[in-house]
Amino acid sequence: MNVAYHLTDNYARISGTSIVSLFENNKDVDEINVYLIENGFTQKTKDKFTELANKYRRKIFFIPLPDLNGEGYDLGLVSIKKKWMFDSYSRLFLDRLLPEEVDRVIYLDGDVLVLGSLKELWEMDLKGKCCAACMDCVSEPYYRLFKISPENRYCNSGLILMDLKAWKKKRIGEKVKRHVQKNNGYVFFMEQTVFNVVLQNEIVYLPFKYNVSSLVQVLSYKDLVKLRKPLHFYSNKEVEDAKKNPIIVHMTGFFYVINRAWNEVTNHPDKTRFIEYCKMFDWGVPMLDKDNRTFGTKVKDTLVHCAPKCLMLGVVSLFYNNWRVKNIARIGRKIERDKGKVLV
Repeated sequence: MNVAYHLTDNYARISGTSIVSLFENNKDVDEINVYLIENGFTQKTKDKFTELANKYRRKIFFIPLPDLNGEGYDLGLVSIKKKWMFDSYSRLFLDRLLPEEVDRVIYLDGDVLVLGSLKELWEMDLKGKCCAACMDCVSEPYYRLFKISPENRYCNSGLILMDLKAWKKKRIGEKVKRHVQKNNGYVFFMEQTVFNVVLQNEIVYLPFKYNVSSLVQVLSYKDLVKLRKPLHFYSNKEVEDAKKNPIIVHMTGFFYVINRAWNEVTNHPDKTRFIEYCKMFDWGVPMLDKDNRTFGTKVKDTLVHCAPKCLMLGVVSLFYNNWRVKNIARIGRKIERDKGKVLV
């Protein structure tokens, strides 16, 4: 089994905990090779990951992150924030980054926990398609904005099973490059949207148990639908079954969640799970981060939890499904006018 992550040095403990959960819950798999697309790893960090792999008798390989705006990639990515990492696009080029003999890989975000065996997923027949992923909860305005056919399903890119032979044969990398350049280096939701646009009709839709987000753990199905108004999503039963027996939980952020699971001050539904797996390996640093929220963020969090839930969901839904979509389009038009500039 081949598994790939991308991560920076300061994210090592979090992604490392994900790898611990992968190793712990996949002892039924004879061989696991983990490929880390790393950005700025110190030798100390590499040694820690090697130690982790040796503990479980697995293999870890380090692959430096290339310059995705150079080195033959030429994506022309631009930022609308002062700090914005483009590392996440690397998952769309695993057919180039991984060794030639790797023809299939499971890509995982560093903020997931693997709670069950991935053997069934790994052996899945993709029937000639490039990949498999789980549906995300996205409304119709986003499908229109991104020009995704309503017959397709917008998927979360935090877990992707990839057939790299098909990926290479169908020149997905070139299609990614053209799409990003066509949008002048700015695509909202970054590589996730590019993944969905470029791979329309090439994605096999997986059961939700392979990518259970914090959003569905916090909200009831009724509240979820009220908030996101999804064009396509899993049924209530499918979501409930996945929540009861998840294979992968995705420790995402959400406005009802104070901080992520690896923080001292948090109400994140996966904090206990994170601590459980983090304890299984000594990273040489504290398990949990200090609460570094600003005063303004603390006030906002307090107001969110004090306001009536029905009111809060209605307001955020209006923002998420209307104003935000219009603002994304506005930013795109501005970048079109200011081609070649990096906005800060």
